[in-house]
Amino acid sequence: MEKNKRLISVFLAKKKMIDSLKDFKNSSELIDFRNSENRVLAENIFSKNNIPEFDNSAVDGFGINYNSIKKGNNTLKIVGESRPGKPFKKKVKNGEAIVIFTGAFILKINDIDTVCYEENCEMTSKIIKIVKLPEKGDNIRKKGEDIKINQVAFKKGRKIRTVDLTQLSSLGLKKIKVFKKIKVGVFSSGNEISPSSVKKKYTIFDANKTVLINLLKRLGCEISDMGLIKDNYEHTKRKLNKNLSSFDLIITSGGVSKSRIDHIGNFFSMSGKVNFWQLALKPGRPFAFGKLNDTPFIGLPGNPVAAVITFLMLVTNYLKKLSGIRKTEIIERIVPANFEMTKKSGRTEWLRGSIKVINNNYFLEKFHTSGSGIISSISNTDGIIEINEDVKYIKKGTLLKFYRYEDILN
Repeated sequence: MEKNKRLISVFLAKKKMIDSLKDFKNSSELIDFRNSENRVLAENIFSKNNIPEFDNSAVDGFGINYNSIKKGNNTLKIVGESRPGKPFKKKVKNGEAIVIFTGAFILKINDIDTVCYEENCEMTSKIIKIVKLPEKGDNIRKKGEDIKINQVAFKKGRKIRTVDLTQLSSLGLKKIKVFKKIKVGVFSSGNEISPSSVKKKYTIFDANKTVLINLLKRLGCEISDMGLIKDNYEHTKRKLNKNLSSFDLIITSGGVSKSRIDHIGNFFSMSGKVNFWQLALKPGRPFAFGKLNDTPFIGLPGNPVAAVITFLMLVTNYLKKLSGIRKTEIIERIVPANFEMTKKSGRTEWLRGSIKVINNNYFLEKFHTSGSGIISSISNTDGIIEINEDVKYIKKGTLLKFYRYEDILN
């Protein structure tokens, strides 16, 4: 019974991790906006101009004043043309039209209020005949229709996506202020060997480090692979103490259970500031969080599935906040279960599963086994099914929370 008192809920663990960041202030830097993908804005970006800057044509066609055709007249004289960067600079009078191309500015002096589609007109020499009459105001993009001058185009804390670069380009910026990347030192523990090494009898490959490093890259961190911490207390102590001041965060995998050979956990308990350790969770019970000196420390479980799942469900949101991202909520899907199972009360369970379509309805299918060492349970599923700690039994049709792997990382 005493042992269970040390376990804390997933809800409380998440809260403690986020609360620990209240005094953290990330520094910023100016970078070329063209290199800003996956970076986080450190200030609001205001538009210095209206976008578009002038009224302009949305199509290739003919610019007219609607008064020329409202009484049924559909034959007009061509008096010029307007191209992007080379606007027509005279008034278009009653009975006249100009050839106009997509994106070409419409100046106030032009007195144009409508653009006819090219395909709705017949042109011979300098005359057009409008076959299908437009409505007044058709095919004109208005000044400031997209973004108005001094409007906030992007808010502080926004993570820049590839598609955002189009908008940033239109603002005419050269440099933007972003938060510096979070520096993370990644350590593995134990006597595992690198995936590139030649395997010998009784050895196992380090399955955690590669995936953790790539998850951290997806989250925009600056990562240092700090190698392997051997199953030796003095080596653990030297390795961690030597590198603490270099990073904003230290992440280890394995060695945080409370046995005598779990040297990372032993070092953490004796030299660190423990915020919490051991969760009411399956998989992922051995999860440590706190500080080593003044550097935040996260000790992930050693089992590959538990390491990846706890990273996704606990560490990702923490890192997003640490990076300065304003909106960190994960898309939560509520889907009925297509399985039955019993569960131990008092702990959260994170199953691996996928959404399937059965008879035109969506259902959750869990992976056929839930062991924390079954790596294929991640590679053959799409996300995580969460079962709350107070639930004891799941029947078919029970509504459950589901988090797609990709949604968690975006």
